[in-house]
Amino acid sequence: MKPGFRNSRTLQLISAMGVFILSGCGGGGNPGEDIGNAIGQGLVCGVLNCKESSDLALTDISTRFSVSQNNGVVQVDAGLGQSANVFTTVRPSGNDRITASGNGQSIVLSDNSGGMRTKYSGQFNDNSAQPVVTVSLQRGADNYPATVTIPSAFSITTPAAVSNLPRSAVKMRVQFSRAMPGYVYASMSVNCNRTDGSSFTDSTDINHKLDPDAYRIDTLDLDAVLNARSQAKNNNNPNTALVSTCTIDFTWTNYVTGTVSSSLNKYSEIRGLRSVTHRVNYDSRA
Repeated sequence: MKPGFRNSRTLQLISAMGVFILSGCGGGGNPGEDIGNAIGQGLVCGVLNCKESSDLALTDISTRFSVSQNNGVVQVDAGLGQSANVFTTVRPSGNDRITASGNGQSIVLSDNSGGMRTKYSGQFNDNSAQPVVTVSLQRGADNYPATVTIPSAFSITTPAAVSNLPRSAVKMRVQFSRAMPGYVYASMSVNCNRTDGSSFTDSTDINHKLDPDAYRIDTLDLDAVLNARSQAKNNNNPNTALVSTCTIDFTWTNYVTGTVSSSLNKYSEIRGLRSVTHRVNYDSRA
């Protein structure tokens, strides 16, 4: 091998990778730009399969909008995709931007993904019981709106705000202060101890079942999810000790879907969400 060939070859590979990274994320053109930032965006876009909105027809862009309200503040979160493809992220570019309006106010959503342009958010005040919110993809002077009414607030009537749940209880029944139109899903944040004295924290969704008058989580299902997450958090070690006790914050979310401009892709969606949380002290030994 000739002297210097290996270094020359390495530089060629690095240069080629840089071009690939920049082009894969829709960037490039100015070699003097921040290379570190470009590499970071390239890695993100390598996973998210980024596409620029200005390169797509409106009928190819699907909205992923959600709005919620807490203490008189409406929170808007937004992203864009391509059709039904969950593995593609569309990034606003050119004359495209995302706006939100409600309660006589209008805001432009800001990038909250560290300059990656993959996630956008914004807030405005609205104390009404069920805010009506419109989130729009704006292309030039034209708006393509999606509108939803946030569900009314609710509380958990059963169980108590903090309750004890032994595995032998068989099930945890959850009742709410109002009917739950649309859809309901449950998630949990856990802080668990294992039988060997070790511990872990995690957040995950959990499936629930329906009784005629309540939502239900069976303790055998809960125990299985907790031990599966425990093993995953321990490098998927099959010899991970079993979960013994956990402090669990269950979050129940009620959401409805709204209407989206027919000019956008048919797989577009806007959700209005309302959530409530309660704490459970779980004991797998009892």
